[in-house]
Amino acid sequence: MPSYAVLGATGATGKNVLKLLAKNPENNINVYVRSKSKLLSQVPDIESNKRIHVFSGNLSDTALMSSCLENTDAVFATVASNDNMPGTHVAQDTAHSVVVALMDLRMRDLQIKIPTIIWLSSASLNQKFHDHIPKAAHWILMTANSYVYQDLMHAQDYLKLHEKWLSAVYVQPGALVEDKQHGHYLSTEKEGPFLSYADLAAGMIEIAETGGYDWKGVAVVPATNKTAIEWKVPLVLARNMTWHFAPWLYWLTKSLRLH
Repeated sequence: MPSYAVLGATGATGKNVLKLLAKNPENNINVYVRSKSKLLSQVPDIESNKRIHVFSGNLSDTALMSSCLENTDAVFATVASNDNMPGTHVAQDTAHSVVVALMDLRMRDLQIKIPTIIWLSSASLNQKFHDHIPKAAHWILMTANSYVYQDLMHAQDYLKLHEKWLSAVYVQPGALVEDKQHGHYLSTEKEGPFLSYADLAAGMIEIAETGGYDWKGVAVVPATNKTAIEWKVPLVLARNMTWHFAPWLYWLTKSLRLH
């Protein structure tokens, strides 16, 4: 029976990955979250599912992370943020925690099967995927998500240092929106327009099940033009760009509980 670990299951991507995995009665699923109560409030059905095991704790808890990853076939690393928080390092923390936990398992048993890391990244970090985008538009995307992308790049560089014994796939979608599944396909050549989190989750699961993408950037592309267009995207970009040029405004608005 396939066994998977989902990191960041209370986020939009992780929650959809968990729901899709849970539909298959053959799957065993380990879920790592900071707050079990938050997870159960979002996906209450999992509490009675004996195939789903929840591990609740901080990313720094190596022993707990090792237990979560042990005997799994793939790890869905979906810990992410849409806020351009100055100095964010959640991706780096996740990468460090996963690598240390897998090192711990490997030291205990050199013959152990190391799970593939299905790492949530961004099409903006893959030149092949953004070559068709006007330079001005790409500059806006990179600037509006500067802290998030810097964190992602450092995390991916760290993972790459361990490529001799690790296997990872960088899943690099375009703009993401809340919508149902409309169908998807995988590509190492191009990314597409708006993609639903549900389709992204299905694509990530397909990557884990089919394999063959080690250390590649893979886009999950919408198969139809039915995905809803998220009209608030320009507002989010404007907000995030403001935080890039005036990082103090992020902390001010956060202290005022405006986000």
